[in-house]
Amino acid sequence: MSTVEEILNAVRELPPHEQAEVKRRLEGLLADPDERQAPAETQQAGDLDQRIQRALYDAGLISEIKPRVKRPRERRPPIKIKGKPLSETIIEDRR
Repeated sequence: MSTVEEILNAVRELPPHEQAEVKRRLEGLLADPDERQAPAETQQAGDLDQRIQRALYDAGLISEIKPRVKRPRERRPPIKIKGKPLSETIIEDRR
């Protein structure tokens, strides 16, 4: 059986696209059971991107497959308005 150091060294020797695949699978193993059931649409979109990059790599058009970037969502500060709350204005306009 391999030690953790041997596994890490083997992963370091992999090309970037295979390192990204190892990372994705490890994250899947470590995720909570609720998180493992990701929405199919999001996963399919990511898989499509990876398949496209793989095809371009195989064709020799790109030199490496970049891993997906997960960007944290930025919470924007609320906008101050004068007068009644906006929700009340919307409800009145719908009537």
